Amino acid sequence: MKIQALAAALLLLPALSFAQAPAGAAQHHRGMHGGGIERLDTDNDGRISRVEFDAGNAKREQMRQQHPERAARMDDKRRHDKPTFAALDANRDGYIVRAEMTAYRDRMRPQMEAQRKAEFEAKFREADLNKDGKLGRIEVQEKMPRLADRFAWMDDNRDGFLTRAELEAGHHRR
Repeated sequence: MKIQALAAALLLLPALSFAQAPAGAAQHHRGMHGGGIERLDTDNDGRISRVEFDAGNAKREQMRQQHPERAARMDDKRRHDKPTFAALDANRDGYIVRAEMTAYRDRMRPQMEAQRKAEFEAKFREADLNKDGKLGRIEVQEKMPRLADRFAWMDDNRDGFLTRAELEAGHHRR
């Protein structure tokens, strides 16, 4: 039996070798965000030139035109405008490096957090149909259907309602 399995594996080996990625095509796991701005570094020199930045913007715009429904969903999620090259290139040397990206994110963090909190409050007020300061299961099903299946998980004190604090904690648990 072992000999048959070994023979079968050896017979499949040449076919499987063609299924590999082409030589030189490095494949990196980029997680949920697809690599972000690092994808723009097409020459892999550890920095992003104005040409690379503009090419990335053109490619993104092309994708938006090809997939308008996806672009609309992404616009709904976006909390801020995409930064310009000048906003990112803090030392004005014509390149964006990781330290400049980190500094930009640090500068923007308070503004982004304030905007996120304002959006959360607006969504909570809209979903709180009876204006009692908490959301019942029906309110969540009606106004926040994506959370409906996680209602019991997020209702920490099991009182049948979600408070702002429980929603915030549930957001961080995802």
